This record gives sequence, structure tokens and C-alpha cells, in this order.
Amino acid sequence: MILDRRALLTTAVLTGSARFLPVGSAAPATRAPVPVLPATRAPVPVPPGRPLRYGVIGDSITGRGSFASSVTRSWTALLQARLAKTWRVTRVNGSTSQDEQGVTCLGTADSVPFGCDLVVVGLGSNDCLARRDGRYVYTPDDTYSAARALFSAMAAANPGAVVVGLGVWGDINLRWNRNRLARPESRVEYWDRILGEVCAENGSIHVPCADLYGSTALRLPAGRPAFGGYTTDGYHPNDAGHEAIYRRVAERLELP
Repeated sequence: MILDRRALLTTAVLTGSARFLPVGSAAPATRAPVPVLPATRAPVPVPPGRPLRYGVIGDSITGRGSFASSVTRSWTALLQARLAKTWRVTRVNGSTSQDEQGVTCLGTADSVPFGCDLVVVGLGSNDCLARRDGRYVYTPDDTYSAARALFSAMAAANPGAVVVGLGVWGDINLRWNRNRLARPESRVEYWDRILGEVCAENGSIHVPCADLYGSTALRLPAGRPAFGGYTTDGYHPNDAGHEAIYRRVAERLELP
């Protein structure tokens, strides 16, 4: 199936340079648990041999590829190399900043890639996991509002494109109470469902990856050199983890 994004766009506010601005519609004050959405596939709608604009925006894992041993072994670079076997690829990067906790999250996207045929978005892990003074910083409604604004802007800036939203990189066994009456549940799975719901609203493809985090071989050991002056920290994906993310996204895109 080739996605017809033009029929799925929602309102967003963009300047000519595709600067990202929040949309006016906010999430409801109280949200019911979001459903698990079925997996979908979407081949890239560009004939082989043609130019393909490849957009990337994300956090340390997606935007910077941190904790891979080299920039060429980051998952977005591996995906770019795979695309280049079939298309003439030009990469277009969005820009992000950091919040008060010093992390990159859904609400700190400053500009989105535009005019692309394929865009990968890797934001939301910090929205799920960021803590301050022992408390989680972001609520489900915060994440829903920020994700809805970002993916609406992404759809408007890239009509006709396939947009991939990478899920939360984190431990699905992390338990959390939505409120005093709720039973403990997986915070990572809950946040993944929010991202999946927002992706579905905009015709984007949600690709969960938390199960990959569960394999210690994809993020351990800690203390190994990584590009950019980093050393592996046991949380971020190592080379094998980046390759696993790349392969999952490539499979979902049905790449040749």
C-alpha cells in the first residue's frame, strides 16, 4: 500500500522555512487509556533510480546517532545507505533544542524536514522517561499535545511522504500509576500507545522498539568508546542496537 498523505493532513502552522510551531488544539483534560494499534507497512512511494529526499529529526538516538561507534553505524545512517542502493538520496535534517531538564523531547523540535519523500522521527523517549526531583516531568496529556502538534506539522511540511515515528527506547517493565486508583502498568508501553495513536491520526507509521531495548546485547556493555566523545552508557543502543532499529524500520518500509 502507498500512503496518500494528502487526505490525512491536519492543521499545522508553518513558515516558509518549515519552522515548527505548536498548533492550537490541545489534548482533552482527561484521557482514557489508548488502544494498542495494529502494525502497518508502507513502501516508499518513489520509483527506483529517482531522487529521494530523506528527512531525519530526533533525539540522541535518532537525531545524533549517539553511542554508536561511528556516525556511519548510527541507525539513520544505515538506513540512508540502504536507501542509496535504490534511490539518489538527499538527507534533510530537522533541528531540535533541549528542555529545562537538558533533554530533547517532542516539544523541543524547532524545525522539521520539508519536501521529503520519507521522514523518520525519533522523539518521545525523553517525554516518557525524564524525571526531576524523583517525579516524572511529562504527563500523558503533555505528550499527546506535543506529539499531535509535531506530527501535524510534519504532515503539512511533507505532503505525500511516508513518515515513520520510532517508538520509545526504554524498559517495558518500568511500572507506573496513571493515578491513585489505577493499577501499575508499563509506562513505556503506555507512551508507545500515545505515539501510535498520534501517528495513526496523521497517516504516519509507528515502529515500536522497546522490545529491542530488552535485549542487553543491543545496549551493553557500558564504558566502550563511541563517536563524538561518548562512551556507551548501558541505556542507549550500541552498534548492534542501532543496526537492529535500522533493520526493523527497513522491514516496515519494505525496502528492496
